[in-house]
Amino acid sequence: MTERYSLQKLNISSNWSIVRNVFYDIDPADNNSYDDKELYLYGQEDLLYLTKDDYHLDLGWYGYNNLTYNKTGYCIHLFRGDNWNNSELLEKFRSKDKQVIVAKINDFIKAVDIGEFDNLIGYIVDENDSSNKNDFSAIDNYSVRQTK
Repeated sequence: MTERYSLQKLNISSNWSIVRNVFYDIDPADNNSYDDKELYLYGQEDLLYLTKDDYHLDLGWYGYNNLTYNKTGYCIHLFRGDNWNNSELLEKFRSKDKQVIVAKINDFIKAVDIGEFDNLIGYIVDENDSSNKNDFSAIDNYSVRQTK
């Protein structure tokens, strides 16, 4: 099957592994057909997943096609650790604007590459600690760089 859209261009350095990439260059604000948006965006919760060492960058689309709902749109999670349930949330960012999301992804990749997060402690999620009730879904936007 030939894709109608190219993958979104990103500045991913060679030391990152691309686990999943279906982040196409299609913008919810553009005049593309609804069917195209449904196939390439609204129906894709998992758009991009990158790893570098124990850093993970996850991009999803949430809220399906209800663009008036404030939580509908792209959401990036940058975390460090083994998996979602045993990790430190370093950044969480939401936006409906694809260009803003692209800039944030490139910023997060560069920040990891230059070691900006290496000595920072993020929002801890630990499934083995019954007293730790933290959950990534409990917050809308987060930046460990702004809380230091």
